[in-house]
Amino acid sequence: MKIINNKSLKNYNTCNIEVSCNHFIELNNDKDFIDFIHYYPNTKLPIYFLGLGANTLFTRDFKGSIVHINNKGIDLISEDNDYVIIKVQAGEIWDDFVNYCVKNNYYGAENLVSIPSTVGATPIQNIGAYGSEAKDIIFEVVYYDLKKLSLKVLSNAECNFSYRNSIFKQDLKNNFLIKEVLYKLSKKPSFNLTYGAIESELKKKGINEPKLPDIVNIISNIRNNKLPDYTKNGNAGSFFKNPIISINKFNKLKLSYPEIVSYPINENHIKIAAAWLIDNADLKSFSIGGASVHNKQALVLINQNKASGEDFKNLSLHIQKIVKEKYGILLIPEVIIL
Repeated sequence: MKIINNKSLKNYNTCNIEVSCNHFIELNNDKDFIDFIHYYPNTKLPIYFLGLGANTLFTRDFKGSIVHINNKGIDLISEDNDYVIIKVQAGEIWDDFVNYCVKNNYYGAENLVSIPSTVGATPIQNIGAYGSEAKDIIFEVVYYDLKKLSLKVLSNAECNFSYRNSIFKQDLKNNFLIKEVLYKLSKKPSFNLTYGAIESELKKKGINEPKLPDIVNIISNIRNNKLPDYTKNGNAGSFFKNPIISINKFNKLKLSYPEIVSYPINENHIKIAAAWLIDNADLKSFSIGGASVHNKQALVLINQNKASGEDFKNLSLHIQKIVKEKYGILLIPEVIIL
């Protein structure tokens, strides 16, 4: 395990913010993880675990240790006639795993293609897109308990998954280090095509019986057409969660805004499209400093012109203020703001 002092983090966050940290530690293999577990009890400075840096906004230099998760490996653990169990190291790039599934005709991860993330972040955030969530395919999560300094395993049910939430953001917050994730995928075709523009794009292309590569290509194209490439315009993906409100509140809002975009959750709650709230508040393309609301997808804040972390933060606070005043809804960031 190597420790680098005063390292720039510009290449380790997708917002492309120029900040640094006191110490930078990279975990590349099992030995590095074990060495870190021995090192951890003796450190007195704050520690932050970082994968791709796609869900983190740095507003200042980090006065502590950044631990970069960079272990690699994808292994078939078991299979039967219907399912496979795949073990994936936490530092693997998520899209590399999705592409592995497509290549081997394993079904379940395809709707989550093109999400900037490492594998280790998927259970924490319970990443989701186009009607699917990581919880739908996660089998087990292997992690280090940083209180007991021991390796533990959680089943899917024990992870307490919910919308953009898990036990790692609640009971285990700040006390875990994910080493690997096991996924359970189907060997038989089973698609979720009802969300967004997937079905209409299939019809446009004349595809009546889609194959796995068809779904992946269509979703990738949809995302690429409306979401900015973080290597060109730094961003953290969807900055806010889609708010969930009561049916009663939704019905009142719909009287004033009949075109409001929503998705049913249960008989008592509705999920509202945060992008619609922001767009309808005339905030698309609005800027503060070098940070701007993306002109094609209002849920994404981009580094338009050498933005600082404070520019992003101030822009997000302004959006929260306007949306709260207009709709009575407080948008909650998905992004971790440091």
